[in-house]
Amino acid sequence: MLTTASQYWRDLLHDFTEPTGFLPLRRAAALPAARVSASVTWDREQTAELVRAAQRSGSRPADLVVAAWGLLLATHTGTDDVVHGALVEGDTDEPVPMRVRPAPGRLLSAHLQDSHRQYAENLRHAGLPAEQLAAAGGVPAGTPLFDTVVECGAAAADRPGGMRLRADLSGPEAVLRLTAPGDVLDDAGARLLLVHASQLLAAIVGAPVTARLRDVGPLSRFERHRALRQWNATAVEREPGRCIHELVERQAARTPDATAVVQGADRLTYAELDTAADRLARRLAAAGVGPGDFVALHLSRTVHTVVALLGVLKSGAAYAPIDANQPVERIRGLLEGLRSTVVLTDPASLADVEAVTAAVPAVRDVLWVGAPGGSAPAQRWALADPGPDAPRPQRAVDTDQAYVIFTSGSTGTPKGVVLTHAPVVNLIDWVNSTHGMGPDDRVLFVTSLGFDLSVYDVFGVLAAGGSIRVASDAEVRDPQRLLSILDSEPITFWDSAPAALQQLEPLFALRAPGERSTLRLVFLSGDWVPLTLPDAVRAAFPGSRVVALGGATEAAIWSNSFPVGTVDPAWASVPYGRPIDNAHYYVLDSALRPAPVGAPGDLYIGGDCLALGYHGDPALTAGKFLPDHLSGRPGARLYRTGDRARYWADGTIEFLGRQDHQVKVRGFRIELGEIEAALATLPGVATALAVVHGERADAQIVAYVVPEPGVYPDPRHVREEVAALVPAYMVPAHVLTIDAVPVTANGKLDRRALPAPGESGPVRPPYVPPATAAEQAIAAIWEELLLVDRVGLDDNFFDLGGHSLLITQLIARLKAALEIDVPVRTVLDHQTAGAFAAAVEAALIAELETAPTA
Repeated sequence: MLTTASQYWRDLLHDFTEPTGFLPLRRAAALPAARVSASVTWDREQTAELVRAAQRSGSRPADLVVAAWGLLLATHTGTDDVVHGALVEGDTDEPVPMRVRPAPGRLLSAHLQDSHRQYAENLRHAGLPAEQLAAAGGVPAGTPLFDTVVECGAAAADRPGGMRLRADLSGPEAVLRLTAPGDVLDDAGARLLLVHASQLLAAIVGAPVTARLRDVGPLSRFERHRALRQWNATAVEREPGRCIHELVERQAARTPDATAVVQGADRLTYAELDTAADRLARRLAAAGVGPGDFVALHLSRTVHTVVALLGVLKSGAAYAPIDANQPVERIRGLLEGLRSTVVLTDPASLADVEAVTAAVPAVRDVLWVGAPGGSAPAQRWALADPGPDAPRPQRAVDTDQAYVIFTSGSTGTPKGVVLTHAPVVNLIDWVNSTHGMGPDDRVLFVTSLGFDLSVYDVFGVLAAGGSIRVASDAEVRDPQRLLSILDSEPITFWDSAPAALQQLEPLFALRAPGERSTLRLVFLSGDWVPLTLPDAVRAAFPGSRVVALGGATEAAIWSNSFPVGTVDPAWASVPYGRPIDNAHYYVLDSALRPAPVGAPGDLYIGGDCLALGYHGDPALTAGKFLPDHLSGRPGARLYRTGDRARYWADGTIEFLGRQDHQVKVRGFRIELGEIEAALATLPGVATALAVVHGERADAQIVAYVVPEPGVYPDPRHVREEVAALVPAYMVPAHVLTIDAVPVTANGKLDRRALPAPGESGPVRPPYVPPATAAEQAIAAIWEELLLVDRVGLDDNFFDLGGHSLLITQLIARLKAALEIDVPVRTVLDHQTAGAFAAAVEAALIAELETAPTA
């Protein structure tokens, strides 16, 4: 039977599971001090006003200090649920827990009264041992319930451990003193936190009776001005009214004979590209396409892809990339949602696309883009002359739609982010002026059209007068060939998610000595940049500069940047950086106020970089694009990114990860709910969960399936079935069967109770030991690389947790161990250890047989 005190604390703390803590500091390599401290004194008038404010609220000055400390912790730790200790001289000898859950819209007076009442009740039920208090809150065993304490009284002891705010209110001048462990705060951090405590207490003391919690904060007017104005002083005048394609048209007029696009023997000059795009625009206009319409692109990677992009924009319409490798039903759903009347594809894919679109009534024309000739029907050639009576293309304006990029959606339906011309032109101008892009630059175009980095790779480079080296589909899949292109062709610019370049990193050391590259600029964006990658890139390509960029598809590709110089070993990650021209960045607390320096907050983007919204979803658009109450510009909007971030003291923004159910895995933005929705449609599946195990480059999607009664699904079959419903990058690396969804005592998902992939599954086939020398070598490499025990010949590389980055590391280790180059395709085509070992052995034999001839 629970005692009254035990039940009281269980009721108060029942769903508090994560102790309130401060983010680790960025600090120099020097050892931190054991403890740091700071103090501030209130003068007589300030102290007297504190006393009067307490009397007006029917409480004591100490009660206001306790309430202020709880609110300050909520702001500085970036949480809306705080537990801290409170000790008021004369009330108790040990701190009592205080739970603070501030609501920005609540009256300050009501919050103060609740804080006073809770303290009195907590005091009445004090005396429970610390370990029992922790257990009442559900924090992990051995973890204290709180490690921050506010103490009020003249004789408050300087207790060791934890962070403590001591308030001496016994004299005519109040003294506040903060002490903290040196591994939590440095001297500057302690001083800042104490100043904020003083400023917040002063704001509470001086607040009118109608004030709400959002009206009282710890920042000074200067700090607010710095965050809102100084760190967002990005305004740059641009030539108004320009469209994306007009930038390319101007360059074609300046340098008609310069190379614009190249892939092997196929190349187009600017004049040829512009002429071909004009012909496509006329054909699209004849098909009734113009501003406000979407033209779907179902294309492989050729020089004609660039013709298609430019031609659609010249027609006044917007383009919609459709990944040809997606499941058929997903493609049909996208086309139906867009109501596209025209689909552009390759001649070899024409019949397949016609079959897919036959069930989509809106699609009237499927046209192919490519060189004339061949067996494709001439009447379907997208560049055919529509005749003299055909209507002329309507010119778009800068506020018209330019393209739509689809990202994962939590309901199972992809979200289409619609961009107009103006914010993209702003981004192109910034990149080209800031990084000196010009006619001598050539990009190795490796990014999918469905990834918005491709927008700059095509239109940004062409606007600067540079050229595009289109990597074929086969080259994109083969890191060895990509590295060979970087070493042998005049590539000056690389642009990708970090994972794409990481695939090449293990191969850097295998290059022949003396090889040199023309690569001068490397852009990395879309995901965490591994701390080791910038130095590895600069070592492999001397003279190259590495730039980390961030933002969102909803904010025109990139809207912040950070040139990566020396990598500070104190960094937790490469910083997010600063906003680009005409973009605004804000790290806000739960009351939509600027967060203090160092405190986690929600990241918002504003300025002239935002998307129009989400296609066909005004409710989602309204929920993510909010009125901008910070810039002072009428009609301005803010995009709520769903990311967490914090300011450094110089205004640099550090990215802290996602705050919602959306994640990024190797650069792809994924809603786990979409995977769960797909799993739930499979026969025999009662419910399903999708979570991410691992961090950053090692992150993997793991699915948990609860089967219907009496059903025993094979996890491998479940994985194969869901692969037919979602794109490849969303297919779980592991599928585990569980009896029920684990929940905490208060009914929330207990993620800690979910088995890790190594604990149960994936289901592995019976062990078949390696026999030949090649099989033994492959098994040993797989065991070390995949961190598994005893690899058998029937074990599957991907079922054991393999992915694209590990394929490249596998190739590099094979090169080092067996002195053989194996294409990436070999791993994809021979996924079991036995089949892969046989392929490697065959390659070794072939190499030995040709050695005498060589």
